[in-house]
Amino acid sequence: MIFSTSLLFVALLAEAVSGTPISARVRSPYAVKDSHFVPPKWSRVGPAPADHTINLQIGLKQSQFDELERHLFEAEVNELVKPTDDALEVIHEWLLDNGVEPKHLDYSPAKDWIKVSLPVNAVERLLDTSYSVFKHEDGSHMVRTPSWSLPAHLHKHIDAVQPTNSFFRAEPRTTKWRPAGRPDRGMEWNYPPQMDVSKVTVGQVCNASAVTPLCLRTLYRTVGYTPQAAGTNRIGLTDYLGEANNKSDVQLFLSEFRPDAAGADFAVDVIDNGDNQQTPNTPAQLAAGKDLEGNLDAETILAIDYPTPLVAYTTGGAPPFVPDAFTPTDTNEPYLAWVSHVLAQAAVPAPYARRVCAEFAQLGARGVGRTGSCVSNDGRNASTFLPSFPSTCPYVTSVGGTKDFAPEVVAYDARNGFAPGGGFSDYFAQPWWQARAVNAYVAGLAGR
Repeated sequence: MIFSTSLLFVALLAEAVSGTPISARVRSPYAVKDSHFVPPKWSRVGPAPADHTINLQIGLKQSQFDELERHLFEAEVNELVKPTDDALEVIHEWLLDNGVEPKHLDYSPAKDWIKVSLPVNAVERLLDTSYSVFKHEDGSHMVRTPSWSLPAHLHKHIDAVQPTNSFFRAEPRTTKWRPAGRPDRGMEWNYPPQMDVSKVTVGQVCNASAVTPLCLRTLYRTVGYTPQAAGTNRIGLTDYLGEANNKSDVQLFLSEFRPDAAGADFAVDVIDNGDNQQTPNTPAQLAAGKDLEGNLDAETILAIDYPTPLVAYTTGGAPPFVPDAFTPTDTNEPYLAWVSHVLAQAAVPAPYARRVCAEFAQLGARGVGRTGSCVSNDGRNASTFLPSFPSTCPYVTSVGGTKDFAPEVVAYDARNGFAPGGGFSDYFAQPWWQARAVNAYVAGLAGR
């Protein structure tokens, strides 16, 4: 006992003299947790400034993810995905050993994500890595590291840490509007109430110059379909960037293009002082195109899905902003990246992609559906189908863009190389419910 006490006294004396905690000096062996190539169009400029702030997010292993099932409440989902007590304990010890105190941590409701803001030099010690400044060919910069590590005993407890080796960026949608004009002679622009729409053909109601609700309903064979749970199901529409849904405009549209739905109302849920302007636009607002997209969304949803109720969530505010040497002014905007955009899967590190996919699964368990709208660029230059993300996540339903009628073909714009994407995932195994469709598709390729 005297010998042990003496050792402890010597150790405490050494700590007092050096001013450095013993646990910070005697580190567990580190091993690489994840590495990812630097995508094309990005080049390293130099080392990252030591005082640059990184808003670090640590994704902890979800303890009972495999037990997720449909029709769960939020609290039940959180209970299943929360990390184990042992995992939280060893991760807290690791953070404290590196000078990160619990009072500086923020948590997700299930505590499966830990958030903390630290300077670069602290994150580099924490992850045993070196951050660099990378420049995109468009002139923008990011602070990232292609590879990062964790103590070996933490690998089984942590799924992902970002921002580290992810180079993807959320970008605003660029939409150009133009008057549609009148349809070609002989095509039905709308229809009178007495018209039997169940007998019209795609050729009669669809034209590249005028895509109407009747065209879409005919094309996708929903004319005459009666929703089976319209009193239970709801459709959610999200509005950002000052967009709103003007009810009078929506009513005018429905009266013209879906007369049997005329008078259908929708609820508006205002979040964080979101825009809910229901008065006519001013001349300046009209010139700026205010609510063009918001109105189009509400009109299209109601005209196709009536009588299923619609709730529009109009959201104001902006994400937190911390100025630094690379972004001295606030350029953050609340883009909804996962609804309107997809990314090349190769641009997303596999562990992070899997973890994001797991978050979509949590939504599905709560009854929320999620709909997203060849040489690879994954650094290997291999000929392959180029998969997109999150479309390849098995818990996401993706709708690919098409164009033209009879035949309807995959959308493609030669001016900018736009294509709706697809491909076979390198990250996710094929779920059983896709086997029949995928196998038939592959067989139809006949080896091409």
